[in-house]
Amino acid sequence: MAGRNLTFAVAAAAALLQLACAAPNASPQAIQRLDPGALAEIERARQAVVPLSLDEVVARSRAGQGSAALLDEIRRTGTRHPISPSEAVRLKAQGVAPEVLDALNEAHTRWAQDEAAAQRARRDAEQAAALKRAQAEAERYRRSVPYADPFWPYRSHPFGYPYRHFAPYGGFGWGIQIRP
Repeated sequence: MAGRNLTFAVAAAAALLQLACAAPNASPQAIQRLDPGALAEIERARQAVVPLSLDEVVARSRAGQGSAALLDEIRRTGTRHPISPSEAVRLKAQGVAPEVLDALNEAHTRWAQDEAAAQRARRDAEQAAALKRAQAEAERYRRSVPYADPFWPYRSHPFGYPYRHFAPYGGFGWGIQIRP
């Protein structure tokens, strides 16, 4: 009976081993190639986009580029300029549409808000990291002191040092450790 169970166990182990080794390879769909057109599109999107200057905006407006196309170009390039009222009057006199001026100013306002939010997030992350470091340091210190009595003024000196001569035999600090 024991021999029969042993042969059954060996056969089951062999079957499991064959099943584990017969795992299928990666499917042919796992490796996908990009066609040159898609690769060129990715490279074009990856290139650094240069924002338009105000002179370029004026030149495109004078050349007759429509407001919608100019607004799309401003959004695509991430152009932002703070426009003062006197500068708005000057640009409007040079032929720039009011909605283009509004879009430039809104983009700058949105950028300023995003920068302020990013600075707040960085500051909060730095404060959280500093708090975590301080907590870790306090925990490391707490674990390093064998006798951690919060009311004992010499926490860094275990067993009552420097006043050990008051109780040379016995007393607190001679092997009694109370941990919180």
